[in-house]
Amino acid sequence: MQLLDIFKSTQKFINNQWKFILSLFLLGIFIGYIYDSMKEPYYETNALATSGISFFEGVVDHEDLWVPVIDQKVAIDIINSLGDIVSKRENTLIAEKLSLSEEVANDLIFLEAEQLYDIDLENRRQKLSHFQITIRVLNNSSIDAIKDGLYYYFNNNHYALKSFNLFKGQMPEMILQIDNEIAALKTLRNTENHSKESNSISIANNRSEVFQNQIIQLFEYKQSMERNMMLFEPISFLTEFPVYTYPKGRTSFRIILLGFLFLVFGCFLAFLRELKKMG
Repeated sequence: MQLLDIFKSTQKFINNQWKFILSLFLLGIFIGYIYDSMKEPYYETNALATSGISFFEGVVDHEDLWVPVIDQKVAIDIINSLGDIVSKRENTLIAEKLSLSEEVANDLIFLEAEQLYDIDLENRRQKLSHFQITIRVLNNSSIDAIKDGLYYYFNNNHYALKSFNLFKGQMPEMILQIDNEIAALKTLRNTENHSKESNSISIANNRSEVFQNQIIQLFEYKQSMERNMMLFEPISFLTEFPVYTYPKGRTSFRIILLGFLFLVFGCFLAFLRELKKMG
């Protein structure tokens, strides 16, 4: 009986207030459309990038040289600090930092960097050695210039440049040290091989195998360092920023959002109106 009363009350409420609720819902849709038409359209685009700055910082630490994932926190923080300036519309400052014209700086309305992750076999998030940069511009012809501006900023940033120069200066010396270690190990291996041939001692054979494994490991380290010297820069773009022809559409989102908000608000006001009638 109680459920039947609730159903009848709800039906009565809808019959009395549906026009009022519908009118507010339509008003929300109309306002959403007007708001969207007044907003200036923008283009949103993403690119993948990587940076060697964190790697450069740890180049003197031998253990850090072989970390498979390069931390991108410093590069991400640098870009997001620029994003704060962009959000405050300090266009002259952005033009200066990125070596852009005032016109292009005015087009840039959003800049953000975000760390990317992968999911391992144990369903844990693992950082990747690259990150995503998102920009929003008022004119799609400014996208390439902004990418060049980011490259300019990283390659002229005092901290990044100092770390990069230190990296380039230390790497050849470290590679030379590895070459010397490899040469020394080869000498020891040859000595052990000679001892094995003379005495047929199994211990000599085991030590020779250990030396061989160490030589291979050091050679792999050397190749890794040479590859890093060729690839690592203050910033490198893995993908370009796509230059889209059409601006990002948010019309549907704004209309649905404001329509829903006005619908909820209309139901609340209708409930108050119904209570007032009953009182």
